[in-house]
Amino acid sequence: MWAEMKKMKWHEIEKECASKKVVIYGLGLGIRQFLEKYGNSITVETIIDNDVTKQGKRAGDLLPEAFQTKCGNIYIHSAEVLSKYEPKETIILVASSKRYAEIMQDLEKEKFSQIYVISLLEDFVQENKEAENVLQKQHEFAQKCLCTPIVPNKILFSSFANYADHEKYISEALIQLRPDFYIVWLVNDLDVELPAGVHKVLRSNWKKVLYEAETSKIWVTDTAVPDFFLKRSEQVYIQTKHWASITLKKFYLDAEATFQSEPEKMALWKRESEIIDYIIVGSEFDQESCKRGFGVDGKFIMAGSPRTDGMFREQQNRKSVYAYYGLGDEVRVLIYAPTYRFSKEAGKGIHQSREIEFGYRQIKAALEKRFGGDWMIALRLHPSVCDAVKDMELPDFVFDVSSYEDSEELVSAFDITVSDYSSIMFEPAVIKKPVFLYATDLNDYIVNEYELLIDYKELPFDIAENTKQLCENIISFDRCKYEKRLDDFLLKYGIREDGHASERVAEFISKLI
Repeated sequence: MWAEMKKMKWHEIEKECASKKVVIYGLGLGIRQFLEKYGNSITVETIIDNDVTKQGKRAGDLLPEAFQTKCGNIYIHSAEVLSKYEPKETIILVASSKRYAEIMQDLEKEKFSQIYVISLLEDFVQENKEAENVLQKQHEFAQKCLCTPIVPNKILFSSFANYADHEKYISEALIQLRPDFYIVWLVNDLDVELPAGVHKVLRSNWKKVLYEAETSKIWVTDTAVPDFFLKRSEQVYIQTKHWASITLKKFYLDAEATFQSEPEKMALWKRESEIIDYIIVGSEFDQESCKRGFGVDGKFIMAGSPRTDGMFREQQNRKSVYAYYGLGDEVRVLIYAPTYRFSKEAGKGIHQSREIEFGYRQIKAALEKRFGGDWMIALRLHPSVCDAVKDMELPDFVFDVSSYEDSEELVSAFDITVSDYSSIMFEPAVIKKPVFLYATDLNDYIVNEYELLIDYKELPFDIAENTKQLCENIISFDRCKYEKRLDDFLLKYGIREDGHASERVAEFISKLI
C-alpha cells in the first residue's frame, strides 16, 4: 500500500478530485499545503479532525491557509460524518503526518479505498517546499489588506493572556459605554469565554489576525504588535503595558544593560516607539518610566490602571474564584506569586522558574497563629513558566492557580499576597490588603536579572530572605503601621486608584471614533 502511494503523483489524484467528493482528514501540515494551492480551485466536501476542541469550528477560523478561501466556511467534523459518504464516490486526503497509518486502517475498515496521504505524495510536497517563507507571505498579505477600508468602529484588543489585563477591563467598559463598537479579541483558544458580541480571532491564524488588524481603527495591547502589522496613518495604537500605575523594574529600552546581548529586542521596542500613539499611565512616576522604557515623549492617557479596577470588586471576585476552586467560605488563602528568572545557560531570551524554597508548612502555621482560621496557599507562577508546576511536589493544602487568566481576580479574592519582584505586589496594596516580600536572591537578581527603579528596601512591605524571616514578619504584622507605610508610599509616587480607570480610558477611546 505504502509503496504504491509513494509512486503516486499529485497531478494524477488532482484529476480524480474533479469527479469525486473530496474529504480532508486531519488539520496537520498536509491540509495547509493543500489549501495553500487548491483552497479555491478544488471543492472540498468536508474536513475531519479527531480533536474535539476543533470540531464545530470553521476551517477559516483555525487555519490561515483556509481564511478567505472556499474552504473557510467548512465546519470541522468528527469521523462519524463519513457515514454520509459512499466510498466509491469519495476521495480522502489524509493530512496528518504522524497518525496517517492508524487513520488509513480505520478508513479501510469502512470500505474506503481512494485514500491518499498528502505528505507521501512526493511531487506535491516538493512543490510546496518551494513556497515563500511565512514572513514573506505575511508582508504580502498585509499589503493586500491595505486596499480594504478601515472599519471606523472596529477596535482590536490583544493581551499577554487570553482574556485579562488592562484590555479586559477596557473592553468591558467600552461594551457598556458604546455597544455599537465592533470589538475583536486575539485569543490563544477559541473556547475561551468572552462577553456576548465580542469577536474572537485565533492568534495563530496570522492571516485572519492581519485582516482584522489592518481594518481596525484602534489597536489596544499590552505587548508589542507583530512586525508584519502595517500601521496606517489613520489608525490609532494605544499601548497599555502589562503592569499597573507603578512598576519595580526597568523595562524595554530603559533595560538595555539587561538585554545588551539581544539587540533584536531593542530593535523591536524601537519600532514600537515609532508607531505608538498613546500610552495609558496612572502616575507621574509611571509616565516618566514609560518615556524611558518605550522611548517616547509623546501622548499619555493619565487614567489610572484599568486592570487594578478588578481589585475593587473584592466580594464578586471572592465568590467566583472560590467557586472555581471549590473552596469553602471559611477558608482563608495566601497567594504566592513569584516572577520568572532568566536562564543562565540559554540566555536572557529564555525564562525559567527557579526552585522555590518556600516553607509551606511553616508559613501555614504562622498564618494560623497570627490571623486564626484555616489557611491554604495558592501558587501562581508567571505565565511564561507556569508549566514548571507540573514537576513540583506540593502539600495537600497548596493548590496551583497559575493557569487562571486574571491575576487581579485572584489577588482581590485572596487574603494575603506574597511575591518577590513582580509588580503584582502593588495591586492588592491599593486596597490595603497585606503584602509580604520573599526575596531569597535579591543581590543576584539586581546583578543578573533587572535593574530596579525603586530601592527594594524603600518598598512599604516587610521583606524576608528566608522562610524563618517570612514567618516572623507574618506573626508580627501590624495592620495600622502597614497602612500608614502604604499611604506614605502611594502618596510619594502619586498612585490614586479608584476603580474607574477603565471607564476613563473607554471615554477617551470613544472620543477618538
